[in-house]
Amino acid sequence: MGPDPRGVVDALADWARATDWVEWVELGGSLGRGAGDALSDVDAGIGVTSLADGDPRIGEALRAATGFAPTAATLEQALGDLTHLICVYRDGRQLSLVVFDAAARAGLAPQSTAVVDKHGRLAAPLDPGRWTPDAGTRREWAFLAWIALGDAARHRLRDHPWRALHALTDARDHLWKLHAADLGLTYPGFGAVTAENADAPPPPGIERTHPKDLSRNEIRAAIDALADLLDPHTGPGLHDLAAAVRPRIALLH
Repeated sequence: MGPDPRGVVDALADWARATDWVEWVELGGSLGRGAGDALSDVDAGIGVTSLADGDPRIGEALRAATGFAPTAATLEQALGDLTHLICVYRDGRQLSLVVFDAAARAGLAPQSTAVVDKHGRLAAPLDPGRWTPDAGTRREWAFLAWIALGDAARHRLRDHPWRALHALTDARDHLWKLHAADLGLTYPGFGAVTAENADAPPPPGIERTHPKDLSRNEIRAAIDALADLLDPHTGPGLHDLAAAVRPRIALLH
């Protein structure tokens, strides 16, 4: 199945220990949970001392990553205030590295491993509750799911099946988040990823929300199934929204 991705973890750790401005390395994802295999990507973060905007050390980190194994391609992405470095190696392994200011970390994230921790910033676990969605976040997820269902119906009515499928998928993704939150799982914002990582049961009947093809009848049936699953997550404050969207869905019947 290819070389062990833990070899990339070891190379990253050795580089970090030898680099004075890297204070810590946190390993997340399946490898961080201790559930990785030969197909796992290396999902990691590093803490850089006094990281500044446009810091040249970000480029140095990417250049270092390309030395861990023969490299196929790299990408630098902005994730809000953070920088995400992706390095894909010719043997198929992949490093996904987020660069933090070292002081931004005051503990170890759930389901992660401290690979390097020079000053004890990752010594204490962070409270998983900080990733628990509040009522406002759950309302937002349900709101956006209903909007996406209405969009799916509109696009299929206009004979735009691929746009309908995209909107339907978006609605289902929000449903998965709500489902993961109801189960009390850590990181419910990752939806289906979180539920499957936890071996949690899926929403009952979720398979019916995936159309067999792009025909009008199949898209309509999938939208109906998803609306039924969304109903229990729709609080009183969103009943009028659901009532406003359902007539558009009914036009597909």
